[in-house]
Amino acid sequence: MNEIRRPNHLRVLIIGAVLGFALGAFFGVYRGLESSARTTAGEYSTSTAVGYLGLLGAIVVGLLAAGVSVLVESISERRNR
Repeated sequence: MNEIRRPNHLRVLIIGAVLGFALGAFFGVYRGLESSARTTAGEYSTSTAVGYLGLLGAIVVGLLAAGVSVLVESISERRNR
């Protein structure tokens, strides 16, 4: 009767990806707030930087969250044996 709750890996992956995109987008916007004297010709626009950094953040943080979720599940299974 001692039912073990398993983490919902898809939910953790989606939440991690959303948080990662928000973090990357913040850095993209923050990069766009620099003074124009510091930016040079040929750099990406702010919206492109938000997209690229948001996507990179979503991939990195999403995979990191999924890895932590699997690690927590394996540790809890070992403990319950």
